[in-house]
Amino acid sequence: MLAGLLNEPITIIESALTTNDYGEEEQEWVEKYTTRARLVHDYGSRSQTNSEIFYTSTKTFQVRYYVPVTVFDRIIWNSLTYRIIDIEPSKEMMNLTIKAELVNE
Repeated sequence: MLAGLLNEPITIIESALTTNDYGEEEQEWVEKYTTRARLVHDYGSRSQTNSEIFYTSTKTFQVRYYVPVTVFDRIIWNSLTYRIIDIEPSKEMMNLTIKAELVNE
């Protein structure tokens, strides 16, 4: 993997459970790691869910092999949050290929 292709800054966030004053467990997303990635735009489409039009998009992020990312994490790129679908490691190329889809929140 050429270092010049890693030109998009991304932030990896993970879920953390916290307990509030009333004893309830709340889920919040905290920053885990910040790195640079190669971005490939796969496809996008328009869907209608619950009488709401949503423009979905799927991206492929390629990062270095040492980046600590799991399928339970999420990626923030360009102030949008993406859910990780699949992570494919490649020891020969020393990179991780991450497929992600846009989160509708």
